Amino acid sequence: MKRNSLLFVIILSVSVVLASWILSAAVTPKDVNKALEPFYQTLSYILNAYYQKDEINLNKLMDSAIDGLVKGLGDDFSYYENPEEMEEKQIELEGEYGGLGIEVTYDSEYKAVKVVSPMYGTPAWRAGLKAGDRIVTIDDQPVSEMEYMEAVRRLRGQPGSTVRIKILREGVDSLLTFELVREKIQIIPVKHTFVETSKGRIGYTLITRFGAKTSEEMAEALNEIFQKGVKGLIIDLRDNPGGYLNSAIEVASYFIDKGVVVKTKNGYGIEEVYESKGNNYPNVPIVVLVNKGSASASEILTGALKDYQIAKVVGQKTFGKGSVQTGFPLSNGGTLYLTTAHYMTPSGKDIHKIGIDPDVFVEEATSTARQSAAVDYTKKIIELDMNDPYIIKGLEVLLEMVK
Repeated sequence: MKRNSLLFVIILSVSVVLASWILSAAVTPKDVNKALEPFYQTLSYILNAYYQKDEINLNKLMDSAIDGLVKGLGDDFSYYENPEEMEEKQIELEGEYGGLGIEVTYDSEYKAVKVVSPMYGTPAWRAGLKAGDRIVTIDDQPVSEMEYMEAVRRLRGQPGSTVRIKILREGVDSLLTFELVREKIQIIPVKHTFVETSKGRIGYTLITRFGAKTSEEMAEALNEIFQKGVKGLIIDLRDNPGGYLNSAIEVASYFIDKGVVVKTKNGYGIEEVYESKGNNYPNVPIVVLVNKGSASASEILTGALKDYQIAKVVGQKTFGKGSVQTGFPLSNGGTLYLTTAHYMTPSGKDIHKIGIDPDVFVEEATSTARQSAAVDYTKKIIELDMNDPYIIKGLEVLLEMVK
């Protein structure tokens, strides 16, 4: 009786939500009811005819059903997190956890975990993992046989423990194997330093992600940079997977006197415009460094500075994540994250799955491994690798802009 009552509540809840939204959708209530019939029939057969029906976990059935429903969209950026997964996410939001240091998403085509970006300075970054890499096995277990969040949890673990992964990389015929030692991931989002050149001092800032404190830490870095006096500025957004929209707008406002920073357009064609909050710093020549791992909020900043010709973009084409995800809390404690809009640059360009082309292209470094000595991600002030081809080209372009 309890199971049937819960089923009735679920059906009733679905019906109420659908009734309130269906009026503005492209399908009719009749279409929806017809589409749901096989689902209700399947659930009824499972609850009544399955051999081990007394061991059925209805919550797990619903989690799988919702997850499968969202995956049917074919959108790698829309996803469902059940209550346990939401708990896991909170660990990351606190800023400290044992792991490899990669932003990932689910790749439905390959049934793999796709690397959006390795976080600067982390074990994954030092080992040479790249944006676009697809993790196909974790400790010799196929990812295709796991649920997405199970795979994410397997990648995390106690600092000091080892995980073995195999990845599929575009342009490489065989699988690549990595054995990585998990570390305590504690990301400091903004780092800075100075470079002395023949034309004077150049400021350098590295933004690793757009979190809750990024704009505040960027302001602190810029205050120190401009207090010491600089002829130009490099903003390094390589391998920055993005983050909060508001954070990107606040950072962009430090450089844009006035005007649109970014626009969003939802599925109904309604646009929302976000404008600069005002420039607080001197206008100096700027170069923005990007690569294939520069995504989402980092593309908002890049696109705005490029559209206004405030900065020249140096590096490679960016990732192309121009979609907005909205979280919808569900009655079971889970959250449904749906793509509800697309970002557009101030000039109106939708860069989703397209990316932003650099003004000056840089070939990828030939070495897959990076030196760990210069990438302590717990530091705010860092030393630059002056053999880095991006830094070399960025300085070359910037010095041409300095009068």
